[in-house]
Amino acid sequence: MAKRGLHEQPGRVVPVSAVMTARPKHAAAPQHSATYDWGLTVNAAAVQPSKRSRAVDILLLLLSVALVAGGVVYGVTSWHSSAPSDPGGVQYVDMAGNQVVPDDPQVQDPSYVQSADPQDYNGLHFKIPSVKLDVPLREANVVNNVINPPGYTSVYLMRNIGVPLADAATGTVYVAAHSLRAPGRAPGNFVIDPASGVVVVPDGAEIDVGDRVYSVVSSRTISKPDLSTQADLWAPTPGMLVFITCLQSTSESGYQADGHAKDNAVIVGQLVS
Repeated sequence: MAKRGLHEQPGRVVPVSAVMTARPKHAAAPQHSATYDWGLTVNAAAVQPSKRSRAVDILLLLLSVALVAGGVVYGVTSWHSSAPSDPGGVQYVDMAGNQVVPDDPQVQDPSYVQSADPQDYNGLHFKIPSVKLDVPLREANVVNNVINPPGYTSVYLMRNIGVPLADAATGTVYVAAHSLRAPGRAPGNFVIDPASGVVVVPDGAEIDVGDRVYSVVSSRTISKPDLSTQADLWAPTPGMLVFITCLQSTSESGYQADGHAKDNAVIVGQLVS
């Protein structure tokens, strides 16, 4: 199976009996800045979500655009049996128990995981009953200005963009999850149909984010270059939920010439309670 990437180097899923391997990627961006193809550079240290002003909201908007267009989530699949590149690194499995080789090898670095600081969110779950998605809710930090949660079996609240879940009524809550090419299974796979290239969660469906209940108001697939132009997704809108994953495909037409997936899948919800 050809290797397919979403933004950076391709990640892979292998059977649990196989060994892992990861391809090297280019040098990581500095800790507090990110430059992407359109030349946008932002300073993450300048964003203080707890001290909002108009200027800070603008900075947060720019940061969010850079994060998502630069690589929201990672993970595709192929079979591989060569020696692991980092046998001592952090290991991952998907929801089916397959080993996952991340397309961004830095997530196997214990120092990266320490920076992301993934934590269970009070033992609560993320649920979309209409598609039978029920997985642990966790939270993690954005690291190096890229949303890349260190895990393939949970949905992650992103701590340092938008507002905390406790303040959901005052602004936008951002959650992210990985999706994987078959036979991989991650939370993002529940909300997409790779064959038709659409989001399968209907408008009006319930989304439970911990103890908060949202109702889906819209969903869309967006080409990666256009994601940064969706101003409504990056506005600090009271009570809004934005859930982002990658849109996998069963067709070569769903991928760019360089093997990257063409589209993201986005679900927007409105707070109910």
